[in-house]
Amino acid sequence: MKKTKKWLSGIGLVTLGLVLASCGNRASSKPKTNNKTLTVTASQAIATADPNKADDIASQAAIAQVMEGLYTTNQKGKIIPAIATKVVKPTNGGKTYTFTLRHNAKWSNGKPVTAADFVYSLQRQVDPTTKSQEVGHVAEIKNATAITAGKKAVKTLGAKALGKYQLQLTLTQKVPYFNYRLATEIYPLNKAFTEKYGNKYGTSAAKTLSNGPYVLKSWDGTGDTWKYVKNPNYYDKNQVQLKTVKVETVKTNSTAQNLFESNAVQVTQITGTQVANAQQGALKKSLTTTKLNQLYFMPWNNRRPITKNADLRRAVSYALNRQSLVKDVLKDGSTPAKSLVPTGNTKNPSTGQDFNADTGNLYPYSPAKAKAYWQKAQASLGKKTITLQLLTNDNDVNKSVAEFIQAAIEKNLSGVKVNVKSVPLTNEISTLSKGDFDFATLAWSSDFQDPIDFLNKASVTNSVDFGKFKDADYEKLIATITAGTQTKVARYQSMQQAAKLVAAKQGVTPLYQTSAAHLISSKVGGVHFTLLRDALYRYAYWK
Repeated sequence: MKKTKKWLSGIGLVTLGLVLASCGNRASSKPKTNNKTLTVTASQAIATADPNKADDIASQAAIAQVMEGLYTTNQKGKIIPAIATKVVKPTNGGKTYTFTLRHNAKWSNGKPVTAADFVYSLQRQVDPTTKSQEVGHVAEIKNATAITAGKKAVKTLGAKALGKYQLQLTLTQKVPYFNYRLATEIYPLNKAFTEKYGNKYGTSAAKTLSNGPYVLKSWDGTGDTWKYVKNPNYYDKNQVQLKTVKVETVKTNSTAQNLFESNAVQVTQITGTQVANAQQGALKKSLTTTKLNQLYFMPWNNRRPITKNADLRRAVSYALNRQSLVKDVLKDGSTPAKSLVPTGNTKNPSTGQDFNADTGNLYPYSPAKAKAYWQKAQASLGKKTITLQLLTNDNDVNKSVAEFIQAAIEKNLSGVKVNVKSVPLTNEISTLSKGDFDFATLAWSSDFQDPIDFLNKASVTNSVDFGKFKDADYEKLIATITAGTQTKVARYQSMQQAAKLVAAKQGVTPLYQTSAAHLISSKVGGVHFTLLRDALYRYAYWK
């Protein structure tokens, strides 16, 4: 089942990560390449290795292992330079970025990585003929949206090679989180190699070119296993210790755990009761749990009279004991949502306090308030009983969450019946896009740390506002936040207001923040996970 990069199905992600060893996070002695293969698991196969087209988690994970952009992040998630020689300070009111590229960066075929490679890749991504599903990654670059819409020529994109190793990007407006784009979403492409294969580029290991620490091998475009083999032309190759990392697609968590216990794999992900059992058993020392920049929430269909009723939505939110959901159902380290923004995403620029510490818990459990708001909804709807359909995707985690929601609503809101409809994720997204639903469960994952990527899920300006919630005050706040004209403090205050407003009106209803639980062999080091991303194997090593 294909999953888009942002929309998550609830089962494990590919285990990966990112960091540059040259940043001094490791021992100062020069590491040596180890020929022993590290074996890890993925929950699904790669769909494409083309960075302009990849829109699913497994593909993005593989690309992050074999590609490198202007920036990357270290083991703690901090942005650091990669192909660019330094993290630059934008000029022109925060709209223009001018980079000097390192001269020793090479493609795996020995050709130099140049500014033209970045320009080509960016132009290809916005070109309507490429049909990229991830044009949002570059939407802030000048003219990108107009080019994608066919209104301007590709060459008008705000990306220019000022020289072989000088690149300039011009944005439409100041974008506070653009460095994250540069570190996790924007990659170069070698024009000659890419055009040699055209639409077939990235459809197999042989038709993929790398500029990162590893080269993709043993992948024919459909297989469930593949390898990352050390790139001899990588500029920082002396800091890459593992010669080979083998990835096996394992869709059943119990199988993944069995493989780990038999040492057939050294890094894998587990969920649910497996996590709870591991915390108490022999696997405790191998277990690491990390909060992710992901949030599960419920969109409401505002085109239907019943689900458009704000009092009904408030009643449902108060009827959900989110603490019980994560403790008794998920059991994987996930945490109750306190706002529409994940905890750890953003800090108060004045105090350093977490965004959710400032909002407080905006989604408490209160059966009494649930009942009161349901009575208001009954009065305004003129109905004593209603039937709602909850749409969800059909993996085990989401089915369990849906059953929890169903039981909680029917228990606390007398007269409300909930029917659950479980379908594959692609079908769910299609159904949501058509507006053929009452309410649903979805997860959003963001590649950058900024509240706007979550707050805009309740804005009509966002292409994935499936519920079509529209509130003039909320839209005004979103417009102010995205205008790029506020100070850091003022923008933070506006985002706080937006989080509280969307909670008050239940534009969408957050459920919980996802955590990832991994088992890591005690024989392996350098595998680290952060809020934003998992671990890159360029830093893994055998102890």
